[in-house]
This record gives sequence, C-alpha cells and structure tokens, in this order.
Amino acid sequence: MGNRQSRQSKRVSKQFVKDNSSTSTDEYPPSPTDLSSRYLYVFPVDESESIRNEKQQTIAKIAWQGNFSSPIGDQLKGGGLKILDIGYAYIESSSYNNNDFYQSLTHNHFRCGPGTWVSEMAETYPLCSFTGVDISPVYPLKELPENVEFIQANILDGLPIESRKFDFVVMHFLNGCFTMQQWKSIIIQEVVRVMKPGAWLEWMECNASLKNQGENTKKLVQAFLSALNSQGLNPWIVNKIPKILDHSGIFVNRQNGKRTVTYGSAAGKCGELSIDTSMNIFQAIRKQIMEFMSITPHEYDLLLDKVREEIEQYQTTMDYYRFCAQIIVVDND
Repeated sequence: MGNRQSRQSKRVSKQFVKDNSSTSTDEYPPSPTDLSSRYLYVFPVDESESIRNEKQQTIAKIAWQGNFSSPIGDQLKGGGLKILDIGYAYIESSSYNNNDFYQSLTHNHFRCGPGTWVSEMAETYPLCSFTGVDISPVYPLKELPENVEFIQANILDGLPIESRKFDFVVMHFLNGCFTMQQWKSIIIQEVVRVMKPGAWLEWMECNASLKNQGENTKKLVQAFLSALNSQGLNPWIVNKIPKILDHSGIFVNRQNGKRTVTYGSAAGKCGELSIDTSMNIFQAIRKQIMEFMSITPHEYDLLLDKVREEIEQYQTTMDYYRFCAQIIVVDND
C-alpha cells in the first residue's frame, strides 16, 4: 500500500500557480488555509466543495446518459489515446481591482473538480491515459487509477504540456470564467496547441438563463449574472461557442446537442441534485450576493426559501449543451 501511494505522488505534477503576494513552497498539497490566502477563495477547499462538484458532474452524466458525446467511443475502447480535462484558470485579482465577488465566482465553481470525470473515464477505458488540469489541488490524492495524472496549472499562463499531445480534450462548466477576448486570444489557442491533428474537442456548458422561473428566482439569478457581466465576463458564453469554434478556422465536423434538466424532487435524482447544487452555490457566496443586492442576512435567507419553493412549484429548468468539433490543422511552427 505504501508503494502505491508513492507511485501516485509521482503522477501528480507540482505545478503551482504563483501570485504577487506569496513565495514558492515545496509543501504539497497546500492546506485549505494557505490556499484560501493565496487565491482569495470564498469557497472552502474541502469535502463540501468536492461533493458539490461531483453532483454537477453526476447531473450532466444522467442528462446525457454518458460522460461524453464525441464520436470516439471505438477509439477509446481500442486504447492508446491521450485525454485532457481542462479546468478553469486563475485571473490575477489586481486585474479586477480585487473584487471579492468576482474572485468568489471565478475561482471556485468551474473546474475539473475533484477528478470525477477523469477518474470515471480512466476506469472505463484503462488502455487510455488521462490528464486533469486545475488551478487548485482539489483532485483526489489517494487511490488514483494508474492511467491518471493531475496537473495544477493556470491556463492563462500556458499549460505546462508539450504541443500536439492529446487525442481528446474536454472542457466542462467554464461559463462565466473568462472574457470574450480571453476565450479568443488565449484559451482556444492554448487548447488547439496541445491537440493532435484530427483530435476531438468537447465543450459542455449550461445556459445561464433558467426557464420557468418565479419572481424571486428571477431576482436572485439576475443578481448573480449581473455581477459576472459587470466584470466584463460573458455568462452567456454558451450562445457564442459555435461562432468561436467556426471562426477559429481549424475545427470541422462540429456537432451540437442539448439536454433540458428539470429542477426539483418531481424530476427524480437529477432534479434533486440540481436544486441542491444551486442552493449550495447561493449559500456559499451569500455574502457577495447580499452586498450586490443590498439586503440583510435574514432577507437573504427568506429569499432562498422562496426560491426553493418556486423552483419546485414552477418546475424550473436549465439547458445543458455539448459542442463537439474535430481539429484539422495545427501549425505551431
């Protein structure tokens, strides 16, 4: 058992992201306290956050009846493929005047999470190798499959990965993390750089605009989205993805798919997980939303209670989208 843990540690890259206020350290992984100080996290880097991320991946898996939609199932079964799951990237707080609300959103929700997708895929396709990238060490350090590696890195600084390495790249739930300029000039270019010619990209996002909302739900969601938009971010990036891929000039065979998820107990496990995840998010960033809405803690608690009731009553829904496209030419010379 001790030897297995040693092998696992070697497979986890110590790529730490530095900010202007901290010095490098050999400690691995950073404690939750150190991480909170270094990245100004509002969500605790603990079990509750891991559970929340796992729920979101489970919702998507149930809605799509599978972990991916790209037409590479046979190749995965055959083995030999290299797969990359990209989490969100850290943006220096100084670029946004140390806005705590912005940091609490972009530094905590959207990532490859505790490695749920990577771990499940690695067990299903043991003949392929999988790499997960995240800004924080929320991935599991124990009982990693032998074909899994996690790298802690900032995609805005460039991934510490050689060019033309991966056959399949996935991006999950990065909605609201970047500006349009960052998507076009940094993110997509870096994704393309690490993809082999003929590789597939799969990009999954939620539509930020819920359907069948009550008045209180509209009020809360609008505050959430307005705060993102006020920072120059586009929480409706899902509407821009086809144009981003098409205008890149190097993707072909684009395929789009949509699944509608109904919130609430009437929709079964998926609906219960959806409402729990949303409520957990609103609770975790309550301080920032209260400040944005100029309401008291008591008023916010009452608002959340009303929102939960409305979601059940109106059977609120959210659309999940998957966009798949194949790269044809990568010229990095």
